[in-house]
Amino acid sequence: MKIRVLIQVVLITLAIHSTGYANGNDKTLWGQAEYGMTPAQVLKVFPDAQKNPKPKTSPRNNSHSHVIIPTKNIHGVFFKVSFSFSSTGLTKVTLHSSHSSRRISDLMESLLCERYGTPSQIDDYEMKRQIDWYESPVSIQLSYYRDGVSGHPSLFIIYDHFRYDAVNSQ
Repeated sequence: MKIRVLIQVVLITLAIHSTGYANGNDKTLWGQAEYGMTPAQVLKVFPDAQKNPKPKTSPRNNSHSHVIIPTKNIHGVFFKVSFSFSSTGLTKVTLHSSHSSRRISDLMESLLCERYGTPSQIDDYEMKRQIDWYESPVSIQLSYYRDGVSGHPSLFIIYDHFRYDAVNSQ
């Protein structure tokens, strides 16, 4: 019985660390991606990363997704990882899975709760669920939604470097 519990604890710990969640460093966004890194530094740290052939610009902070990991397997779920840069360097990491389900969203939510504690905010709508954690200076957002027309599910996990006044009490 004790061995079974120990194995479960080890597996949960490995799951949290293997998904690349922030480690408490003020600069860490996701895994080894740190706030302020250049695209060249991200490419060096993540061997499977590549220059984005179609970089997108975020209207919110004028950042550009110059680096991507086209396919990253996290717990059997395939994500596209986008690294967004502004004039100060890396500011945001977005994981997107277009082949998701509510079960997968619940798994990722459990892993994030294990790491960051109780979410700061949960919004449940008919076609969308959004959960936010604020661990200054990083905000983490999990969004799961179904397209209103096709019903196709998408899952986003966004690590954004931004200072918030309201910090998760954990």
